[in-house]
Amino acid sequence: LCNLYNWRYKTLGNLPHVQLLPEFRTANAGFLYDFQLINVEDFHGVGESEPNPYFYQNLGEAEYVVALFMYMCLLGYPAEKISILTTYNGQKHLIRDIINQRCGNNPMIGRPNKVTTVDRFQGQQNDYIILSLVRTKAVGHLRDVRRLVVAMSRARLGLYIFARVSLFQNCFELTPAFSQLTARPLQLHIIPAEYFPTLRQNGEHPSHQVHVIKNMPLMANFVYNMYMHMIQSTHQHRQDLLPPPELVEESEISIPQESEVIQSKECEMEIETEIKARSVDTIKESVLDEKPKTTEEKEEHRKMPEHPGRDSDSEDSETEVDADK
Repeated sequence: LCNLYNWRYKTLGNLPHVQLLPEFRTANAGFLYDFQLINVEDFHGVGESEPNPYFYQNLGEAEYVVALFMYMCLLGYPAEKISILTTYNGQKHLIRDIINQRCGNNPMIGRPNKVTTVDRFQGQQNDYIILSLVRTKAVGHLRDVRRLVVAMSRARLGLYIFARVSLFQNCFELTPAFSQLTARPLQLHIIPAEYFPTLRQNGEHPSHQVHVIKNMPLMANFVYNMYMHMIQSTHQHRQDLLPPPELVEESEISIPQESEVIQSKECEMEIETEIKARSVDTIKESVLDEKPKTTEEKEEHRKMPEHPGRDSDSEDSETEVDADK
């Protein structure tokens, strides 16, 4: 990686820990190369666009960048170790919008550490940098070598650049960096069966199949299928972890015999006849008890004197008041 910018500083060397730490000797999981320049052609016939003056955007590159970020997260890369840089504010806002739509609220993917411009990221670094150069008609302000050096030197372990190669490789000021970038294939080479972290060393031939992604729509479709496959695998794994349903043995199920059924029916009939007999007896007793009561009531009525207002308590009270008057 340092060869992309150490041509600018003749005496620039490596720090001791770069040669000692294993992370600097290990290959990037899921990638054939630790850095690569990926050519991006027009998407639906459109390359760069300028909705407002100097507000440059490139939808094809933005979608490609986000698809690569999602791919890395699905392989197990921590999202906070990935930053997305671009050379224009318009592209920065477009990438943020696409992240919000595609993966921002997805717990399996999340958001990158930062989505910002190269100028804003000066003095900072991250393990993996995804860079979008946006322009397809003119090189623009990346012609400034200082800005190019900043863009190429932000990554510690992996750098993946998306650009219109035919435009930038013909710029004289950018030749030292782009001559090294164009020495490698200009189509993205990925190893989707290799998950993060990997034990493969830099320069070691991978044991898994290498896939060549020719354009952005293929990458977007590949990531979508990869995501759906992981969702289905996770769901199946959870189903396998569930305990099996309890099985009831046939011996435990009690089937009533015919004799038991007949006996139960006879018992029910005896109970019904007994209830009917008891109900008849109670009715007779109640009738006998009620008859003398009626005769007694008649005798009481004969003894009591007739009163014209005995049917109403209110009338009785009124007549008593009138009588007093």
